Amino acid sequence: MDNNINLNILLIEDNPGDAFLIKFYLEDSVLKFARLLHAEYLKTAVDLLQNNEFDVILLDLNLPDSKGIETLETVLEASQGSVVIVLTGLNDEELGLETVKKGAQDFLVKGQFDGKVLTSSVRYAFERYQLQKQVLQYMQKLNETDAQFNAAQKLASFGYWELNPQDNSMVWSSNLFSTIGIATPEGKKTLDTFLASLPKKASENLKKGFGESNGKPTTLTFSVNGQQFTCSIQPNESIDNPGQLTGVIQKA
Repeated sequence: MDNNINLNILLIEDNPGDAFLIKFYLEDSVLKFARLLHAEYLKTAVDLLQNNEFDVILLDLNLPDSKGIETLETVLEASQGSVVIVLTGLNDEELGLETVKKGAQDFLVKGQFDGKVLTSSVRYAFERYQLQKQVLQYMQKLNETDAQFNAAQKLASFGYWELNPQDNSMVWSSNLFSTIGIATPEGKKTLDTFLASLPKKASENLKKGFGESNGKPTTLTFSVNGQQFTCSIQPNESIDNPGQLTGVIQKA
């Protein structure tokens, strides 16, 4: 995070002395250009959250109209995407730990932090939260892509596989074995595991075909329970995966 960054910060604190000190710390730091709004009541804070977007919320749990974990839960529900850092009293460190489990990014014990600690907590909590969001978004995209891929394969009645001949490791789509009509094997995903899951004759045909293909485009045929299938073999020309083979299995 760059110095002198602009953040939208909401301070929810009813104690005038604590509020003054936090404002002073922020104004005397790299966060001095932050846009800071202050609420003394939870109701006021919720109104502000409904009409403004905040990057960071500094939250005192004990307010005139709300106490303890319920204060945090209300703020988390109303903020929808803000980093929440809880401010606790000297005797509430266990409560502070509980707030992190509930969804706060961090907690600070009043009287035990200075401007440097406050600034570091805000910056690191914000950076950590943004990284978590990116990871979640990436995982969501992967899940969506995987779901679309498997749905397309299910409609097309084929299963996809990839093989690394150097160590015989494989990956395969979730519906590969249901396409063939057999149970998905357990254990490490390798060519041996794949072949062992097939009837003996089909396994022998495919093993021979893989050996004779020499990494060239090939189409093999095999039979399982009276049903004919084809297994295409294609070299992967990717620079990142030299020698890798890919293909699909489908009903003939």
